[in-house]
Amino acid sequence: PVVGVDVVAVAEVAARDEHDRRAEPERAIDMNHYADRQITGQIDAILEENPAEKIVTFACNWCSYAGADFAGVSRLQYPPNARLIRTMCSGRVDESFIWRAFRLGAPVVLVSGCHFGDCHYIDANHWTQKRVEKVWKRMERLGIRPERLQLEWVSAAEGLRWQEVMRRMEELRQAVTGEEIAATVAVLSQPYKGKAPPLPKATPPETSVLPLTAEPAP
Repeated sequence: PVVGVDVVAVAEVAARDEHDRRAEPERAIDMNHYADRQITGQIDAILEENPAEKIVTFACNWCSYAGADFAGVSRLQYPPNARLIRTMCSGRVDESFIWRAFRLGAPVVLVSGCHFGDCHYIDANHWTQKRVEKVWKRMERLGIRPERLQLEWVSAAEGLRWQEVMRRMEELRQAVTGEEIAATVAVLSQPYKGKAPPLPKATPPETSVLPLTAEPAP
C-alpha cells in the first residue's frame, strides 16, 4: 500500500468502478453515441499517448461545448491540448469517468456545464456539483490534490469565458509534476484486500517533470 493513503477511500472508488461495470446491462436508459463504453473509449484514446500533456474536458452539449465552438469561430486563442468529450449534460459525467482519467495519467480534468437555471434537464447540473464535491473529498482522502479536478459553468454565448477557463486549466496542468501523476496512478491502481474489489491495474505513463510555472487555479 502507498503510505499515507486512506484505504477506505480507495475501496470506495474500487466498489464504484465495479458497480458501474456490473450494472451497465441493467440500465433502463442509454443514449446513442453517449453510452458508457463510448465515453470511456474516448478517455482511453485521449490518454493513450503523452497523457501528461492533455487537459481532459467533459463539456455539456448545450452550453459548454457550444461555448467552446463559439470561441473557435470567434478565433479566440486557447491551449490546443484541451481534449473535449461531449456529453448531453454535465450530469452525465459519472464519477467513474473522472477516476478513469486520473488512473490513466491525466494531470487535470475539467467538468463543464450550463449555469444554474439554464440546464436543459431542469436541475441536473446541481447533481453535477454534488458529484464533483464528493470526488473532491475522496481525492483529498487519497492524497490527490482536489484542484486537479475543476468544475466550471460556461454558456453557449461565453466564448471569452471558455478561453479564460482553458488558459487557467493549462496553467494548472503545468503545475502538475510527472511524479505527482505517477503517484496518483499508483494510488488508484493499488490492490485492496477487503470486501471491495480492486481497481484494474494500470501502468504509470512515461511522464517528464513539468515546470512549476503557475499556482493551481482556486
